[in-house]
Amino acid sequence: MTPLQLVAAISSIANEGVYMRPFVVKYVKDNQDQIIASFEPQVVDRVISVNTANRIKEILKGVVAEGTGRRAQIDGMQVAGKTGTARKVIDGKYSRGKYYASFMGFAPADNPRLAAVVVVDQPHPSYYGGTVSAPVFQEVMDNALKYLKVTE
Repeated sequence: MTPLQLVAAISSIANEGVYMRPFVVKYVKDNQDQIIASFEPQVVDRVISVNTANRIKEILKGVVAEGTGRRAQIDGMQVAGKTGTARKVIDGKYSRGKYYASFMGFAPADNPRLAAVVVVDQPHPSYYGGTVSAPVFQEVMDNALKYLKVTE
């Protein structure tokens, strides 16, 4: 999976089971600062029920509150997320000693505003998603939420 596919998947959980078409650019301006093209969120489909999405969200909140994703915690805000540690495939075989460390999540957990995925290719010396990628997620997400003036 690509990072964009991962963030789209976790966003479906944040959106109570609704898959939204991913987009990267919100608008394009010309040299007179006029918006010449804009892009809005578009619903694609319901991929899981509201009940299932909310159950998964509770599990993801637990990953951050008391599991492997503790380093993604943001002071004063609940975060939902999942760590990942994967061996790289090289020449068709799982490598020894080469990894991807990842963390994907969203915040605030109960009223999501932002979702993000952090993937580190061949981290060293530690290679666990909770150790390597979760702190990066925490710092980026905390700063982005402060910029947007999101408090919970």
